[in-house]
Amino acid sequence: MAEDITPNSNNNNKINNFLIVLVILLAVFCGVLLWQYFDLRSQNSNKGSEIEVLNDERTELQSELEEMLEDFEDMETDNDSMRAELTNRRNEIEDLLAKVKDKDFAIYKLRKETKTLRTIMRGYVVTIDSLNTLNVGLRQENSAVKERLTSEKRTNQSLQEKNEGLSSKVALASRLQARNISAYGVRVKRDMTGKDTDRANRTDKIRVCFDIDENKITPAGKKSLYIRIIAPDGQILSEGLGDDYRFEFEGQKGVFSDKLTIDYNNSASNACLDFSRASEEVEFLAGEYFITIYAEDYEIGTAELELK
Repeated sequence: MAEDITPNSNNNNKINNFLIVLVILLAVFCGVLLWQYFDLRSQNSNKGSEIEVLNDERTELQSELEEMLEDFEDMETDNDSMRAELTNRRNEIEDLLAKVKDKDFAIYKLRKETKTLRTIMRGYVVTIDSLNTLNVGLRQENSAVKERLTSEKRTNQSLQEKNEGLSSKVALASRLQARNISAYGVRVKRDMTGKDTDRANRTDKIRVCFDIDENKITPAGKKSLYIRIIAPDGQILSEGLGDDYRFEFEGQKGVFSDKLTIDYNNSASNACLDFSRASEEVEFLAGEYFITIYAEDYEIGTAELELK
């Protein structure tokens, strides 16, 4: 009987050992499954938080872009170039607003482009403020120019009245007089011939022509003729400001626009004087020009010219 019991006991022990190993393996497998379950649950929870954060950022960016769009709409300027720039920037903001609503567009790109636009907008605010301030200054300057032109007209009228009221008829009679005064713009062609024009951007020089009356009283000989041209901005056109470009008239000194010396023999004659622009890059201003003609140190005529 002892020989029969021993083999059975060995078989039972083997079975028990196998079951124990199987239980241990099942326990380990279940542990691994539980760990994977909780890990996936944690990852899903983190992803949900990240999605919520991204949605919050998109909402915040959308609000910021809408605010920037309103700010751009409120910007006003008279500068055509700046208005075009503002229109382009508004279009960019509208494009970004469309991208914010697109969940597939990377949030970091939206944040970067929004920051760039915000920086550009701050620069525009400074530029527009400067332009508006400059425009106010220009309006004030234009007003001052008009006042100077009015004062110049009054001064010329006063000088003319003063000349007319001189008691010395001999002095007046000896003065030269300019008649048939004409002033016009000249466009110089490539063959150096000229063509009349009333367009400021086509004018290469302003020409003033006039007739000088016969005068038997004035002494014959060389006479210096001058013209002074006052531009629409109130500036006197002259090639320079030194003594070589100055003359005395009516008891004062001033610059002239052009000078011509003639040999006067007491008979009627004619003369033309020109003022040319400094270079091809410099254009004559559009507007009204006031021209005064002098012989020696006294006024002999006036004219006006309008360039469009």
